[in-house]
Amino acid sequence: MKSKIVSPAWGMLAAVTLAVLVIAGCSMQSFYANYYADPKPRKTRYEDLKAVANPQPVYLVFDMYSAEGSFPEATAKLGPKVARVLKRSGLFSSVVNVGSENIARIQLSMRETALLTGHETKTLPEGLSSGLVGSKGAIVYSFTASYQPPGKEVLKKTYPHAVHIVEGTNPALGDSMPLTAAHAVDEVVEQVVLNFLRDLQTADKL
Repeated sequence: MKSKIVSPAWGMLAAVTLAVLVIAGCSMQSFYANYYADPKPRKTRYEDLKAVANPQPVYLVFDMYSAEGSFPEATAKLGPKVARVLKRSGLFSSVVNVGSENIARIQLSMRETALLTGHETKTLPEGLSSGLVGSKGAIVYSFTASYQPPGKEVLKKTYPHAVHIVEGTNPALGDSMPLTAAHAVDEVVEQVVLNFLRDLQTADKL
């Protein structure tokens, strides 16, 4: 089942998860409390990144897509979040929105691929927590990230991730705390960006 985006506001990401809860029969209290970023993808901290000797600027391109196509409202809200993660990483001297052939380029696209409820949550993509105990629904995202240093080939990676709506507590979530829908999405975005940066360093590309 794919979600249907009907609102132009940033609150739409929360509205999509509300649709999951309505279908699953959850309370409004759960709507505000029990959102979790999928616990299974590798967790990366800023401290896991290796410092670079001479940070250079990077040109960032970010786009968000719903099941129905381009989602400019979410792009406008989440784009600055991506830029903040890149800046906080310390791997770049600045993050710019105008590119040139002399500046490295990072392009990240985030696409909502499915809105799952009930038994459908047992069919999440490989690398995610299918059948998470207590999950009443999940919004699944696919990220495509690419990095191109000046004059060099592009390195591209894809990452699945998801936000779960969980009823009650779940030992599988460890010490994770319930979040609002927007904060859960923020955490997903941050983790994908950090994992991409770590993968770039592992591949000696950054």
